[in-house]
Amino acid sequence: MTAIRQLNAPCTQLEQIHSRCFDYGWSAGVFADLLIKPHHRTYVFEAEGDVVSFVVMAVVEGEGEILTIATDPSYQNKGLARMLLEQVIAALRIEGADSLFLECATDNAFALRLYESCGFKRAGRRKAYYSRKEGKPVDAHILRLALH
Repeated sequence: MTAIRQLNAPCTQLEQIHSRCFDYGWSAGVFADLLIKPHHRTYVFEAEGDVVSFVVMAVVEGEGEILTIATDPSYQNKGLARMLLEQVIAALRIEGADSLFLECATDNAFALRLYESCGFKRAGRRKAYYSRKEGKPVDAHILRLALH
């Protein structure tokens, strides 16, 4: 395994991982568009030269927002998402950001435990936020982490 690094060029592995982790994965075009936006950042964790986990976030005027975070299923439960979150949190604190937000599906107990163990608190709820290929849409918890 290698260290976390910031991604500055398109990478097809993001699309592949995202589609394995979510019902409606983002396209390579979506990731490419996010990479060129000035307020967006993508951090990746690599193993043997391949991206295996990543986080995409936006930072605007002292607020960070995690847009998506995913780990290839064959690399899950190894602490990679936690390391990425810790990297993001540390970088935002150094920059003097006030808070970090994200949404998490109410039925994703594993992710909710991770976020709450990192200090995120529930700050609201979005009804029917996540579409599912099978079944009804799922609500999302809005989670917030105070950075000072």
